[in-house]
Amino acid sequence: MMQSSCRNVVEVIRLHQPELEEVAKGLCGSPRLTDIGGIPYLNPVPVMDKIYDLKNVPKWSDLSDSTSVLMIGAGAGPSHVLSGTLAEMMSNIRIDSHQQITNKSRICKINENGFYVLENLENSSECMHMMNLFISEGKPGKVIELKAKCRIGNEAFIHSLQSALRNHYGTQPVGLGGTFVLSKGKARVHVMPCYSETPLQTDVEIQNWLKFFEMSSPLTCLGYLMSYDPGFSLRMEHFHCFSNHGDGGHFHYDTTPQEAEYIGYFNVPEYLFRVDRPAL
Repeated sequence: MMQSSCRNVVEVIRLHQPELEEVAKGLCGSPRLTDIGGIPYLNPVPVMDKIYDLKNVPKWSDLSDSTSVLMIGAGAGPSHVLSGTLAEMMSNIRIDSHQQITNKSRICKINENGFYVLENLENSSECMHMMNLFISEGKPGKVIELKAKCRIGNEAFIHSLQSALRNHYGTQPVGLGGTFVLSKGKARVHVMPCYSETPLQTDVEIQNWLKFFEMSSPLTCLGYLMSYDPGFSLRMEHFHCFSNHGDGGHFHYDTTPQEAEYIGYFNVPEYLFRVDRPAL
């Protein structure tokens, strides 16, 4: 819960984030969510042939080849391209109506010294194990603008949005996809290290394997959240962040609640697509 918040439906002609505007001007046009793969393809033992080329996502998401498509979201980077290194991936890709690709994606990985490194990923449209995407035609239009500051209580910003949707819609699945910025304060963020040499069987083992950091704002976050899983084994929320000062990874929550300020732009997806769902 946030001490101060406001929400509006606004006509967005700019995303006010240069890194995103290089790729698209908005979040409108055929909005949808696509959940690809899943955590079982990474833990307890990684399935190394789960490689997904995001150039195929428009087809998987029932969009025609003549449609220009924006894909933003969170997933695992292509370790086969990164010399076997696991990485957090921030997908920011546009495929135009002529099938030309603009790729401004980023990855964050752990280097040999145990610290994180944020890098551009412009030479590959692939990911591994999992990817959670908000997809649209990248057009300007009406979106939901959310502003919030000063978190109170233990519920994170992302989880408070989920709770609001769940309280209103119950078991009707409703999603939000898009981008938000932690404009002030700091955040708890994790970055996956190299693959574990032993199977990760429990949540405790996974938490001990991940590398956690406190990172500084501003952090631009990409991804989506869902209010309810209708039985598709969905990733219920997934946001990765990046910055212009070298910070990035999997966003959890702000660590300076009295300082925290957020501004987000979201759209409501019309469809949900589940691709290569892991067996239960």
